[in-house]
Amino acid sequence: MKKKAFTRRKGQLAVLCAAALVLCPLGTGAGRLDQLTGASYIVEGQQSQDQPAPPPSVPAGKLNSYVTDGSIRVSDLLEVAEDYSKVPQDFLDEIEGRDSITVDRFQDYMLEYKLPGQYAQRFIDDYFIFKQGDKFQYLPVEKGATKHRYDWDNLVHYSYEKDYVVNGSSRALKGVDVSVFQGNIDWYSVKADGVDFAFIRLGYRGYTNGAIKVDSNFHQNIQGAKAAGVRVGVYFYSQAISRAEAIEEAQFCIDELSGYSLDLPVVFDLEGAQTNQYRTRGLGTQTAVNMVKAFCDTVENAGYDSMYYSYAKFLAEHEGMVAQLEGYDLWMAMYYRVPFFPYNFQIWQYSSTGRVAGIPKEVDMNLWFLDYQPS
Repeated sequence: MKKKAFTRRKGQLAVLCAAALVLCPLGTGAGRLDQLTGASYIVEGQQSQDQPAPPPSVPAGKLNSYVTDGSIRVSDLLEVAEDYSKVPQDFLDEIEGRDSITVDRFQDYMLEYKLPGQYAQRFIDDYFIFKQGDKFQYLPVEKGATKHRYDWDNLVHYSYEKDYVVNGSSRALKGVDVSVFQGNIDWYSVKADGVDFAFIRLGYRGYTNGAIKVDSNFHQNIQGAKAAGVRVGVYFYSQAISRAEAIEEAQFCIDELSGYSLDLPVVFDLEGAQTNQYRTRGLGTQTAVNMVKAFCDTVENAGYDSMYYSYAKFLAEHEGMVAQLEGYDLWMAMYYRVPFFPYNFQIWQYSSTGRVAGIPKEVDMNLWFLDYQPS
């Protein structure tokens, strides 16, 4: 697949484009890496416990090519259904033979036939749609946040991987992210399998007691990856609940990185609480924004590039967060065949069940997009 490599020295990220063999430096700054081959590159508030009821009629997506004047072509519904094995045959039989159905009627069918959430999302883009049992949660798309211009018709799907191909040329880099949970990794085999980059977990904060620890495989992973020629960044799994704790986590990373050089950013991994036991339960939007800024600014001031990671649903539930963090690069997770995330992002983590030579267990797979022009 992707056979490109990229290097970073003292805060400057660069990409070596295999076709042209030209080193193209990227600008640095507070959380932003700005240029790649002459173009910007792309690399799932306090969550309410009482979610608002879905609107009686979700407006047709303004940017959705499948929707025209509030209606969806049945031919498109049938064609897209081929991407999703769980679209019920009863639904397909119901719409067969018609020219189109309205978005309102489609919403009725979503509930009646229990359509997969990511299939339904392909036809509505004014709202994030998340399946909750037999119901759907609707979260509005932020109007003020900068939007990307990816064309998902360029996605290519393989058994365990994806690529982004424009005019016959790959325009994305293949990457993984790993921790102790992937076991002992043969990094030379990883490199030989076409992996361009890896983000390695440096450490984490305990989700109940808040203690900070280094990932027990961090040092062997970073040393092995660098020896094999895999470009490396690191991430810290946060359970911070304040700006001060985010700074503490950033300083822990800086201290642990002593003696290492990085090719890629130091990443603040911010995720929602999985149970009521998590200390981050009920984390407010503004607190989350302040923590991302504090972490990223701290590592930037120490000479590293920075980025933050989260998943689409967390960012959608914390309305306003993406817009407030537009000065900081985003690594976004969403395990959809075709992602729905309208905002600017640089890396897409598209699977947690990837298979890569040299990694004995399933691994997260990522695309770092090379072509990006925000709207």
